[in-house]
Amino acid sequence: MSYLMGIDLGTSGVKALIMDLEGNIAGKGKADYGIQTPEIGYAEQDAGQLWNATVSSIKQALSDSSIDPSEIKSIGLSGQMHGLVIVDNKMQPIRPVIIWPDQRSKKQIDSIYSIAGRQRLRETTLNSLSTGFFLTSLMWIKENEPDNYRKIYKAILPKDYIKFKLCGVISTEATDASSTAAFNTAKRCWAFNLIEETGIDADYFPEIGESLKISGTVTKECAGQTGLCHGTPVIYGGGDTLMYSVGTGIIKPGIVSVNIGSGCQTATSVNEPLYDKEFRTNTFCHVKNDLWLIIGGHLNGGITLKWLKEKMFPNMSFADFDVRAKEINAGSDGVIFLPYLSGERTPYHDPSAKAILFGLTLGHNCNHIIRAAMEGVVMAMRLSLEIFRELNIPTEKIVASGGGARSDIWLKMQADIFDAEICRTTSCEEACTGAAIAAGVGAGIYNSIEEACSRIVRYSPEVTYPDKESVKVYNEAFERFKLLYCNNLNLFT
Repeated sequence: MSYLMGIDLGTSGVKALIMDLEGNIAGKGKADYGIQTPEIGYAEQDAGQLWNATVSSIKQALSDSSIDPSEIKSIGLSGQMHGLVIVDNKMQPIRPVIIWPDQRSKKQIDSIYSIAGRQRLRETTLNSLSTGFFLTSLMWIKENEPDNYRKIYKAILPKDYIKFKLCGVISTEATDASSTAAFNTAKRCWAFNLIEETGIDADYFPEIGESLKISGTVTKECAGQTGLCHGTPVIYGGGDTLMYSVGTGIIKPGIVSVNIGSGCQTATSVNEPLYDKEFRTNTFCHVKNDLWLIIGGHLNGGITLKWLKEKMFPNMSFADFDVRAKEINAGSDGVIFLPYLSGERTPYHDPSAKAILFGLTLGHNCNHIIRAAMEGVVMAMRLSLEIFRELNIPTEKIVASGGGARSDIWLKMQADIFDAEICRTTSCEEACTGAAIAAGVGAGIYNSIEEACSRIVRYSPEVTYPDKESVKVYNEAFERFKLLYCNNLNLFT
């Protein structure tokens, strides 16, 4: 038989999935890792640990599947976006990876805007600068770690470091590159004029490929480490938000994806490089040359509940959270949680934003806090849906993915807070599935991404519907949610 492998390099762990050509899962593997915070506002990971975890997850998937590695016809990649890996001329990482929740580069944002022009940069990249973005992190290294900066041979994104370890090729592709803030998103190429104006060396930037093409083949060294077959094609793949979109069938306009992972993304496909004129959202390249993805990016999804569990309720499980949240009314009896533990992107692009727990009285308990935190994550995502509606983007069909699709209470919150029907796929690993689909298209097993998705992506017959009374409660709470940020803005800095 023939199989495909998808690898998803996430923020808290890496997953590997093996599936047959109809999307039936043959084997899975997973390895976890943490985020290093050497200083407040920093978020880093060790590149070697990311690779070791990838090796472990591949081995697990192969063992779980019991197939011959030669039956894997192609491998595709998905990975956390925006982050920065710098390597020297021996392809060794120079320092820890700076990843997307990092907040150290606030001053560099102002500096880059003053050099390149805020509006000009935005209209070229179709995005606003944010802390944790590739370009702002690279500028921070240039200004604060000059010795490390001078050692750079190439600057790449996290998943592309994993791709290099698999096939020995240093390169990236348009979906991930468009998340760097150094990319001409409409023309799908590096914005070298802007890069050179900032004083960053243009030679540091890798070659650009396309998501559905072969980047290289598994090397002998990689085969020895992982058990994969030497010579297996490795496809570029894409950023995790894009691979989530592929894995949920969001490859044409008309469907909105809402994904709750460590962070959250609200996304939909468009046939032109559409962008919000206020640049509250992001526009990234999709996997096809004539397709883009407009995204609301939110920094505080599952990471909010993880913080709540570890710091506030260490004796509870996430399953306990679901049970306790169900005991509380919609709207948490007036308690509102503004979940900006890591600042926020859409719509504010404010790394200084803070979390707020509002409305507590003597009559509230820990269950109210848990439910309010879950509701706050979804309300933050509603801000993106509101922007989509302003742009006349249809939002009637919404597909949930990630942790938010595996929790009945979180699905119900999404239906009620969004006032929309929520469906989900039958897959639990949408990003891995998307990467495996890309692998199949890139290897020529499927004639197109449309054919691949039609064969593999399946939707559950169960649909979660909004409740009119809960919608009313949440509409009122949402107005207070927005005011909490606006009325406390001056206190965040």
